[in-house]
Amino acid sequence: MTRGKRQNNKNNKGKKLICLALILLVSCIIGFEAYRMISAYMIKKSSDNQWPAHDLTSGQYSGSYDGIDISRHQGRIHWDELSEVKRLKFIYVKATEGATIQDPWYEANINQARKHQIPVGTYHFLSKMPAVMQFENFRAVYDKERQDLLPVVDAEDDGTKGLSKSEIQLLLKTFCKLCKSYYGHTPIIYCSESYFKDYLSPEFDNYYLWIASYDHEPVLPGKPHYDIWQFSKHGRVPGVWNWVDLNRFAKNRSLGDIRIKQ
Repeated sequence: MTRGKRQNNKNNKGKKLICLALILLVSCIIGFEAYRMISAYMIKKSSDNQWPAHDLTSGQYSGSYDGIDISRHQGRIHWDELSEVKRLKFIYVKATEGATIQDPWYEANINQARKHQIPVGTYHFLSKMPAVMQFENFRAVYDKERQDLLPVVDAEDDGTKGLSKSEIQLLLKTFCKLCKSYYGHTPIIYCSESYFKDYLSPEFDNYYLWIASYDHEPVLPGKPHYDIWQFSKHGRVPGVWNWVDLNRFAKNRSLGDIRIKQ
């Protein structure tokens, strides 16, 4: 093989690699744009003040709960009907997620809860983004004057997948410290029973804990005990036209334990 032919082959290989890289780049951009458009559509749909147009649930109404947590996924809430539920002691409303996402229903939900005199609090969904950026997103939405209950940080596999235990703990501790420093309140930590065991125990034993466990009462390692138990994600509640999470206090806990002390 002559030097000229070898050089041409090298050039051809280089062009092929460049073309392949461009194709991959374009594919990634198209994929990201498709994801962004789908996400934007879903958020827009769920922020429509007429969605859902009819009750998406069926069957008997749920019982044995003390509180619910809501977000854009529940859509329009019929507050006059919900406020008549005598057993409802509290509502938590999603405000933010990660460093940029703000729930489109937050303002309406927290204002309506206060209007109907239902004790209300706010939660942030933790992502892999830097804690300072996430707290700034939360701070931009969270108004401490409209809060009855301690803030909550929601830590789940969906948000922190790919981080190590030490990275998750640093992220969560930093967010909690910023919250404590700015608002004077350490947030309640929401997570599943398995998430607490795998990532948070025992470093977060002394925090207020809101634990999700859908087939048995939470059992945590070591000395901590849950304060709130999310026992169902398929609850049917009057005035909420989509399935909703159901929560109850531990036997030794009550609304007074999570109220913001004035």
